[in-house]
Amino acid sequence: MNTVTVNTRYPSAGLAVLLLTSSLLLNGCGQAGASNQTETAEVVARIPVATQLVGSSSITASFKTTATLEAIAETDVVSKANGLIEDILVEEGDFVQQGQLLARVRDHEYRIQAAQAQAELSSVQQELKRVKDMAERDMISADAYDKLRYQVDLLQARYDMAALNLAETEIRAPISGFVSKRYVKLGNLIKQYESAKLFHIVASDALQGNVYLPERELKNIAVGQSAQLRVSAYPNQSIDATVARISPVVDTQSGTFRVVLTVNNSDNQLKPGMFAHVNLNYATRDNTMTLPRYAVISLDNQYSVFTVDAEGVAHKVDVKIGFEDEQRIEIIEGIALGDQIVVNGQANLKDAALVEVIRSEQQS
Repeated sequence: MNTVTVNTRYPSAGLAVLLLTSSLLLNGCGQAGASNQTETAEVVARIPVATQLVGSSSITASFKTTATLEAIAETDVVSKANGLIEDILVEEGDFVQQGQLLARVRDHEYRIQAAQAQAELSSVQQELKRVKDMAERDMISADAYDKLRYQVDLLQARYDMAALNLAETEIRAPISGFVSKRYVKLGNLIKQYESAKLFHIVASDALQGNVYLPERELKNIAVGQSAQLRVSAYPNQSIDATVARISPVVDTQSGTFRVVLTVNNSDNQLKPGMFAHVNLNYATRDNTMTLPRYAVISLDNQYSVFTVDAEGVAHKVDVKIGFEDEQRIEIIEGIALGDQIVVNGQANLKDAALVEVIRSEQQS
């Protein structure tokens, strides 16, 4: 059995030895624990991120809006003659050429009026010819000859009007296009220049779309710029359009101005009335620095990115942006080509944070 001998003569000295030994042991353990905590802290402090080297590419500035397609040329056909519709020669969906016969109005009365006017004119013309010979030989006065000549002119005008009225009984297409609506029916009584429409014709070989842009975009838009359209009927197809006209005034109520786009529709694939999503291209810059949109941090109209140096330290850098599209942003100043930029994980970063690059992406 082991026994512990305590110096009863110097009790305070023994206690001091015990306290000193305990202190040394605790101090050694504390230093070891602190060392382990430091190593652990270094590992935890390095935040995993994905990076990308800054490269150059082309980018196009654009504005997204919507428009309804409409025909550049369309018209309602009305009658220029009174009477009953006797014949209809076209139906809805038919393509007609300018001047093509669409329908006929009963023309019996008009033919009689034209024949009567022709007979009266012929009679007076024969009389004028006879009087002219006499006037040349001074057998009648010049005044009598002039009155007869004026009468011929009057009857000629009456005949021309009668012939025109007869011709107007044939209702013809004023433009080339498709008959989009037929309003008239056989036997309908129509009146000259009445507001009632007979047909509606749409020239759909070229369409237009009106878009309304905010005033701030006025400096960016110009005639001849391109645009892309998408319609629900062809969701995977991009349709080219061109800026044809720009309104010279800004609407005071909405603060917008009108821009007219033209679309070539020679294949008649598109139809007037279609709703289109418009991507209006302003300009394209080639060989400029671009980054993915998700790499750029935006706060109160201030833009910044995180760069990573060779020591694995992230630095927050303010940048100035230029053009933007759906996926990328142009960087005008703040970084340089070849810089390593954090593109994933930057939401958890602060300036001078330690990072670990776990993936380096290539710019597409």
